[in-house]
Amino acid sequence: MKCLILLCVLLINGEIINGQTTEITTSSFDPCYDYNITDDSWRDIRQIPYQYYFNNDDTLVEWSGWYRLYLNGQSAQMSEWYVSNMGCGGYTGLYLSGSHPTLEDGVVTRDVVGTQWTYQGGSYRSKSIQVKACPGDYYVYELVKPDLSISRPSYCAVAFPSISSDPCYNYASMDRPWRANNESGDYFCDDYLIWSGWYRLFYNGMNIQMPETCITRLNCNTGIDLYLNGPHPQIEDGVVIREVCGSSYWSGCCDIKSSPIRVKACPGNYYVYELVRPPTGCSGYCTDINTISQVASTTSPQIITESSVTLNYDPCSNYKTLDSYCRSTLGSWYWESYICGYDDTLVEWDGWYRLFINESSAQMPDWCASHMSCGGFTALWLHGSHPRLQDGVVTREVFGSNYYDCSHYRSNPIQVKACAGDYYVYKFTKPTVSLPAPVYCAVSSATPSVDPCYNYTSLDEPWRSTDNYYNNNYYYYYHSLCDYNVEWNGWYRLFYNGQNAQMPESCVNPYMCGTYNPMWFNESHPQLEDGVVFRQICISDFRGCCSYTSKAIRVKACPGDYYVYEFVKPIICGTYCLEATNQSTTTASIPLTQSITPSITTTAPPVDPCYNYFILDEPWRATSNQNSSQLMCDSAVSWSGWYRLFINGQSVQMPDTCVDENSCGTNAPLWLSGGHPTLEDGVVSRNFCAHWSNNCCYFQSNPIQVKACPGGFYVYEFVRPTTCNLAYCADVRFNTSYTTDIPETTTTETAAETRTIIFDDRNPCSELNCSKEERCGMKNGVYGCLCNKGHQKQRAAQDSFDFNETCESSSGSMSVSRCQLFEAGFSAEHLHLNDPSCRGTVQNGRVEFNFDNDQHICGTNLVANGSHFIYSNYIVGTPGTEGLISRVRILKLSFSCVYPQTQTLSMNVEINPLQSTVHKVLPSGEGVYQVRMVPYVDEEFTQPFTGRVDAELDQEMHVEVGVEGVDSRQFALVMDTCWATPVNDPDYSLRWDLITEGCPNPMEGTVKLLQNGISTSSRFSFRMFIFTANSTKLYLHCAVHLCLLSSEQCSTSCDSGEQRRERRALDLHDSVSLSMGPLVWSGGNTDVQFLPDQVTVSEASCLCASLVLLFIPLMSVFTLS
Repeated sequence: MKCLILLCVLLINGEIINGQTTEITTSSFDPCYDYNITDDSWRDIRQIPYQYYFNNDDTLVEWSGWYRLYLNGQSAQMSEWYVSNMGCGGYTGLYLSGSHPTLEDGVVTRDVVGTQWTYQGGSYRSKSIQVKACPGDYYVYELVKPDLSISRPSYCAVAFPSISSDPCYNYASMDRPWRANNESGDYFCDDYLIWSGWYRLFYNGMNIQMPETCITRLNCNTGIDLYLNGPHPQIEDGVVIREVCGSSYWSGCCDIKSSPIRVKACPGNYYVYELVRPPTGCSGYCTDINTISQVASTTSPQIITESSVTLNYDPCSNYKTLDSYCRSTLGSWYWESYICGYDDTLVEWDGWYRLFINESSAQMPDWCASHMSCGGFTALWLHGSHPRLQDGVVTREVFGSNYYDCSHYRSNPIQVKACAGDYYVYKFTKPTVSLPAPVYCAVSSATPSVDPCYNYTSLDEPWRSTDNYYNNNYYYYYHSLCDYNVEWNGWYRLFYNGQNAQMPESCVNPYMCGTYNPMWFNESHPQLEDGVVFRQICISDFRGCCSYTSKAIRVKACPGDYYVYEFVKPIICGTYCLEATNQSTTTASIPLTQSITPSITTTAPPVDPCYNYFILDEPWRATSNQNSSQLMCDSAVSWSGWYRLFINGQSVQMPDTCVDENSCGTNAPLWLSGGHPTLEDGVVSRNFCAHWSNNCCYFQSNPIQVKACPGGFYVYEFVRPTTCNLAYCADVRFNTSYTTDIPETTTTETAAETRTIIFDDRNPCSELNCSKEERCGMKNGVYGCLCNKGHQKQRAAQDSFDFNETCESSSGSMSVSRCQLFEAGFSAEHLHLNDPSCRGTVQNGRVEFNFDNDQHICGTNLVANGSHFIYSNYIVGTPGTEGLISRVRILKLSFSCVYPQTQTLSMNVEINPLQSTVHKVLPSGEGVYQVRMVPYVDEEFTQPFTGRVDAELDQEMHVEVGVEGVDSRQFALVMDTCWATPVNDPDYSLRWDLITEGCPNPMEGTVKLLQNGISTSSRFSFRMFIFTANSTKLYLHCAVHLCLLSSEQCSTSCDSGEQRRERRALDLHDSVSLSMGPLVWSGGNTDVQFLPDQVTVSEASCLCASLVLLFIPLMSVFTLS
């Protein structure tokens, strides 16, 4: 009956469906139940002003009858409250002049007035309409075509959400002393915030309320002061709607009207307000300093000082993650504040936090930039440097910025700790409530995956020089250059016409560096030992040297006496300045128009290139290869690092004299100008010439670096040539094989003896069998297979590896990229599993490891956590001792095979004479085991059914549920629940339980639990029955789980009076249900009769088993120590 009544109510009310206008008719006319529906979001008075400006005109609508208003599916009403600059989708917004009627008033007539954004409310009068209040707290309107003399009129609407609970006891506390009407100096806009629900106002913990009268201009720290236009309600009034007025510097009292809000008086002499985002200008809700009152007394919590706190855990491993792009210092001040609307005083802070930005590690800035917002209004930054690892937990002051003043506010101090792994954790607390919308800032601090000293973009733009006035030429006079328009990406090294340069560390006068606002460092550059550091950027203008501070950038000092900079988009139109240093790194001439040149590497490589190089063995580079039909061009090659030249396995070198045209497989062959260096010279720069048009140095290409190595060979740091077709040559006339005598002093003889060292110049790469994703090279003095560039990009971080993992029942395997291991300093022959005897094998460039739970355990550990059982092992390795250096790190790559302990399976409908199997494509890293349910003829479980399962009523049926593919010595299968349904649907509403909670159903007296939870198979029997609802078939279903024999009590006693197994909350993973059956009543041994057409006989010839394949995603954890 309740359902029928509800259906009738819905039909009577005629609710909106999909926003469509629906007309409802009844036998007797009442507009409360006979109305049209209009749902137009552009009628909302709370929309952004001008959002739908001019687009709509209600004089074009054919109005007919009564209407009920909705906004986005929510019940609404015509607005009685004028809102400034709001046309409600048209040019003139139409409002109800006067209040809405009550239920007792019946149908009333109300005037309609219109307002355009340039006029006050009520400037126009439209046609009157009829209004009625209806049961259910809504209104209907007999809308008519507005007065045609009004420009694009549009009826306005406002929606007030239904209140599910008393807002006097369900509100957000808002303690903002800066909102008081005696506060000024800031300019905070409430349209930046995201408002939701009801709020109670406080002033430093005391009650306060909104003003009811006009406010002196420019108070409440905002542009437009908002206050109630009328008195607060009484308790007996309940929830009321109040108009909100605004006053500003340029307007009088209540010249500006904001969106109306709801207010309620509460027991305890306070009020709650349903605040909404103001639609007009930069406005803010005020509080009245004259209404402060004490709240009801409460017992203060015990204050615990910092010195009394002793941590019994390490916050570096016990923290919460705080990941938000809005907190980034790189965001736009206005835009990020507007769309994020953060206020950290509203956050319930608890414990320690680690910062991230888009999953990249971040930290609080310990510097400030002008107009920094971090998604709120007051940007909070750390005053003082971050601690070091040895400092432990320290306390740091927190300051808040305000426009240009970085230290305008002081918030509550917080605790900070440096953690191993180059990150920090912070014990955030609620910021000082007197700060307007304070937000803890974050800046990305992720360690570069490669050393920026050797992976940067060269920036050679002489107009950035500190002596270049912005109007030195016609272009700059009319186009001040602006780095705000540059899409910066990565690290940069500064040059000035090919000469090494750096950013200035002292004041740069305005209008220099080719712009109005030059940018410079306000502190010195770092030292080599400092690593990557942040540096503050100052911006000069007509007011002084550091009128603005821009976003800090990261800087690093590099070997070779130069710096690299991670430039970011500045806050205003300015440019990063440069000043040339005395060091000259190259004699190459770089044109002014070439702003971004190919990367030029340093004169001080991070490791000795004589032991870390790629082998370049390409016979077409030989000087003897002349007039080739296939022309090569090295400007199309992505050069990276150092190279040693071979020709057909023979070590060679570049020519350092002119080479004939059309040699070396190209048109203009490149040769070294200036001769090769000696061992004593170290790394040197050499220019390149290309022979063309009978001129040995017709082309002058980009210089490269060269080094002579012990053993009489050279390595070259190749870069892209300037044009095509140019290619580096290899001189076949020079063979670097030689023999030398080296004196050696011994402790037993005074005379020097000589020994002969033979340098073997065979190509060692021919013996390594590097795959197509690898290339041969030397690292740390050892030859090995290095990763091709494409394979390197797949590696997400320096200490991560490309791996594949496979699990099958009680075994597992894992393979790791050989080249990535080698580049990390670990050779394949030094790696093994937990058991050192289980070593890897190399297949197609991958090092493969495997284990099983039989004869090849390899130190595998098996555990269970209540919902899964887990095989875990790890690959461990120590670096080799070959070569000139040795690493101290030990590699440890942990991996696991995880299987769920629970599953549901069913017997099938139309059976197959053979075993039925569910097949799925197995993605990499997933395992499989099999669960079967099989009916047997005999009680010894020796003869499974081979045909259709026909049974008489009360015949004993025997069922076995078993699992295959797991270790029977460690696991048992447990039947939790088994039940029968008349159709092949385990979730069918009609069911009969056979086994519940691992024991026979007490309501079912024929079930015998033969074995359960003692092995990988469980068995039970029951007597055949049928459902009385004209069904001749049964379908069996069982929910099972796997139990680890060593860690759980798998079996249970089902005797009367014994406590049953407590049910567990299990995490069900990939579930596959394969049906088998049915069990068909044969018709014998009964007097019950059915009509023939009601009996469906299975046409399948055989029934064997039900098989479930379980596919479980692997969870892998890698640890490097």
